[in-house]
Amino acid sequence: MSLSDWFLFAMVCLAGTASPGPSLILLVNSVIKDGRTAGVAFGIAHGVGIFVYAGLVASGLILLLSIAPWFTIVLEFIGLLFLLFLSISMIKNSIKKRQSVETRPNNLSVTSWYHIRNGFLIVFLNPKVAAFYLAIFSQFLDVASDLDSKFIMVITATVIDGCWYILLAFIIAVPKFTNFVKVSANKVEFFLGILLFIISVVIGIKIMMIVF
Repeated sequence: MSLSDWFLFAMVCLAGTASPGPSLILLVNSVIKDGRTAGVAFGIAHGVGIFVYAGLVASGLILLLSIAPWFTIVLEFIGLLFLLFLSISMIKNSIKKRQSVETRPNNLSVTSWYHIRNGFLIVFLNPKVAAFYLAIFSQFLDVASDLDSKFIMVITATVIDGCWYILLAFIIAVPKFTNFVKVSANKVEFFLGILLFIISVVIGIKIMMIVF
């Protein structure tokens, strides 16, 4: 793979990564609730999820999705349930009275694993991510037919995705922004939960249209 081909591939990956969606909503909520570290943990886990799918695409295993279309529907349905669970949890948490600093639990390990789980599953339970990278990789297979080139493509997609969300976590965690938002943290979390719920409903309607 030439440098120009790699640069073009990287720009396409960046364009796909930067498009707003449920991942961005969850990242914003993570940083507002638990700070920059939570956002970084989310970003790294999100990148790992991309690594899994990009690796499957590069190795050809993702063709199983086309051979067994029912598996895609099952994965989308599980992803939908996960999004609904997250949206309802965010709405419920925003309604509850905020805990004070003295009474709020401070378990960094539990908090980090919570955001790591969300970051990974929001990718892994979305087969559309696989379809996106399958479309991208297929355009570059003629210039990246050897194993080394495919490995570079997988690492590129992973690093771009992870670094993008980590960068956003640092931007969102700017003190002036977080201090302003935390004044109305409950309202922000409620709004993000409602937005995620609406996205979940739209996804659910699309799945129903495909099934029936």
